[in-house]
Amino acid sequence: MILFVIYVIVAPILWPFIFISSFFIKKLEIRRKNTWESILNVRRGIRNNRSERKVIVFHAASNGEFEQLVPVLKLIDRKQFYIVISLFSSSVYLKQKQTPLADGVCFHPYDFLFSSFLFFKMLNPHQYIVVRHDIWPAHLFMARLFNVKTILINANLYSESSRLKSPFLIFNQWVFKHFNLILTPSKRITESFKKLVPHTETYITGDSRFDQLILRKNNNKQPSVLENTSNAKTIIFGSIDKTDYDIIFKTLKQFYPKGDESLNEKANKLIFVPHEVDDRSISELISMLKELDFDYTLYSQNKISKANLVIVDSVGILADLYKYSDLAYIGGGFGKEKYFGQSGVHSVIEPCAYGLISCFGPNINILDEAVEMVEKGIGFIVENQADFMSCFAFLEDDKFLRKLKQKTEEYLSFKSGASNKIINYIG
Repeated sequence: MILFVIYVIVAPILWPFIFISSFFIKKLEIRRKNTWESILNVRRGIRNNRSERKVIVFHAASNGEFEQLVPVLKLIDRKQFYIVISLFSSSVYLKQKQTPLADGVCFHPYDFLFSSFLFFKMLNPHQYIVVRHDIWPAHLFMARLFNVKTILINANLYSESSRLKSPFLIFNQWVFKHFNLILTPSKRITESFKKLVPHTETYITGDSRFDQLILRKNNNKQPSVLENTSNAKTIIFGSIDKTDYDIIFKTLKQFYPKGDESLNEKANKLIFVPHEVDDRSISELISMLKELDFDYTLYSQNKISKANLVIVDSVGILADLYKYSDLAYIGGGFGKEKYFGQSGVHSVIEPCAYGLISCFGPNINILDEAVEMVEKGIGFIVENQADFMSCFAFLEDDKFLRKLKQKTEEYLSFKSGASNKIINYIG
């Protein structure tokens, strides 16, 4: 409690810096101009259109968390519940503010006591449901005061998380005990939560991301970004950042010693999808590719490239591009852990959906599914060039590829159905 008091005192000190920054940073400017206007619009919608329905606020931080909500929202009874989605990301708010999956969409306010008080006072929800990890202590505290039921779905807490260590343990115990219910993807994660909040109701429901992954795969209309791939093997580097560059480019230099000429000789094509697509990140990536004598095209300049290598300098299509690939390297696995455990390998289940050879760096404990994939032999840890070269060698083993595809299909089938289980706890 003492730590929370310190938190609520210190947090508002940041407000002047956030406000001033909003005149220079576009995303913050969008939040400044739209947060309370969007909340007021939702309140008007509740007053005019709710009828006898209970109001449920689903909170998602960004696009990834919103995607996890989609299969749950498709199943929820809209005659019984008035659905509000609160978002933190400006780009996702602009993209989803008219989504038919909800009755209203608004920004989630910053985590100050006065703003969280106003949020719950104005919307008066029956339930406040948080997806994954975007947890705001002041909002949870206010939800308890307003007698709002709080649920954490697709909850993630791995055994080595900083949340379970000093000096953060006591604070997180206090924060997480404000959830009435925690729904987890697996027994392993449930055990971690039991260490943190042993008296909070915690149940295994699975992860709705797998349901959304299957929905997205079945509706994938994204064309390939490369021409003439029928007789070529395609390697995709998804959501990579600087921590991945050393092993990627050393391996590429070894496997394709003559750059683009080697790609032609081996009948290979490469797709690069950096985690950040700002001008500086793209320029740095281009510079490193040129050093290895690779020709390239940018997706923004040519949607379907005739070259052997394309850099995708746009967001939102990576998951669909795995359809056209044979081997995927997923970035982030060489990143160092940060507080709340947000650093580590990025999403590994999208390439799994298409039966790809999926490899990634060793920092995988943040994602339970990455650990599972390695244990089941459908995901491969790359710690050095030799490991990476072994993954490339799998491309020529047709028997291995057929078996891998079968095993990934079985894994996805086993992991599906979480959304239906989650719905049973909402109401």
